[in-house]
Amino acid sequence: MTPFTNEELSDADVEIDGDGDKPNADADTTADDPPKEFKALSKAEFIGGFVPPDYLLDGILQRRFVYSLTAQTGHGKTALALLIARLVGGSDQKATLGRHAAEKGQVVYFAGENPDDLRMRVIGDEKLCNDTDARISFIPGTFSIEAMREKIESEMKRLGGVAMVIVDTSAAYFNGKDELSNTEMGTHARLLRTLTTLPGNPCVLVLCHPVKHVTEPSQLLPRGGGAFLAEVDGNLTLWKHDGTLLDLHHSDKLRGPGFEPISLRLETVTTTRLMDAKGRLIPTVRAVWISDAETERETEYARGDEDTLLRALLIPGQSIAELAKACHWLTAAGEPYKSKVQRVLKRLERDKLVTTKRGVAALTDAGKTAANVAASRHGTAASTGGNIPHELRK
Repeated sequence: MTPFTNEELSDADVEIDGDGDKPNADADTTADDPPKEFKALSKAEFIGGFVPPDYLLDGILQRRFVYSLTAQTGHGKTALALLIARLVGGSDQKATLGRHAAEKGQVVYFAGENPDDLRMRVIGDEKLCNDTDARISFIPGTFSIEAMREKIESEMKRLGGVAMVIVDTSAAYFNGKDELSNTEMGTHARLLRTLTTLPGNPCVLVLCHPVKHVTEPSQLLPRGGGAFLAEVDGNLTLWKHDGTLLDLHHSDKLRGPGFEPISLRLETVTTTRLMDAKGRLIPTVRAVWISDAETERETEYARGDEDTLLRALLIPGQSIAELAKACHWLTAAGEPYKSKVQRVLKRLERDKLVTTKRGVAALTDAGKTAANVAASRHGTAASTGGNIPHELRK
């Protein structure tokens, strides 16, 4: 349940029906408020204001700091955010993300983008980690953070202070008119920073969509241009690869020493608490940390799937269902596992080994070379002349 009434959310909501206008984020905000006291400090006075770093997730996230977490749609932002929420807000005093220990405290999750999907994620996560003592609260729905500031602060006090605020997503709580406007996005980022002054001086993690046309992790910058990036203390990046593997790292913008990439995996979860109106299970996903050794094994499995599909594509013109049968990828019901073929095809297309035209996948020149290498690696006789691996013969 949201602590805000329907009337309060309606008054502050940024989603306006009809011909109404969104509130102007710049109306009552100036870029720099003048200091209350104007005084030149001595060196001793200046360094006396140093505040030691207070890590909430050791080596990664600090209290009183605001971070963006940038990833493409479907690359696991929400799954990772829930994992971090559980590490901080859960009752396990020894919770870690790999080698990074988590301090404990109250977590508040602003569920603005898709509360229903988030509910399913939480239900799925509870099946595997049912922590009735977890200190994690949710505020569903979009609203103006600026307009609801007093109410938000009152809620945080009621909770006894807060260690972490997760904002899902930046776009959902953006009160401006143009996400590409440096001025508006700078104002938006400064508004998000004010959440670090809530009772408890929390760490604020803001989930962000990236700029368009991202093809590699180094391009994962939060939408909104340099003005937004300049206002955050760090930009964490999350990159999905090889089907279900995730790499958590950061861009050059990070206040602190930085950390080595962290590997995670997306796991599919089903539970009888999560079913549709006809009683069918609804799958959801959760993120889990995996070791370097597990990462290597998962990568090998993914490469094996790619090699299998490459070899199958040596027979041209096959449908998705035919490719699934050729690879021996079947569901529990014995049907062609078409969604797996499509997932692997996307990876091969990204690597420019496959092209798809009118729904039919075909090997590129580089793909034909890779397919023949894969075939020879599996002890089959394939050549440029088109010898077909034995296991793929019809």
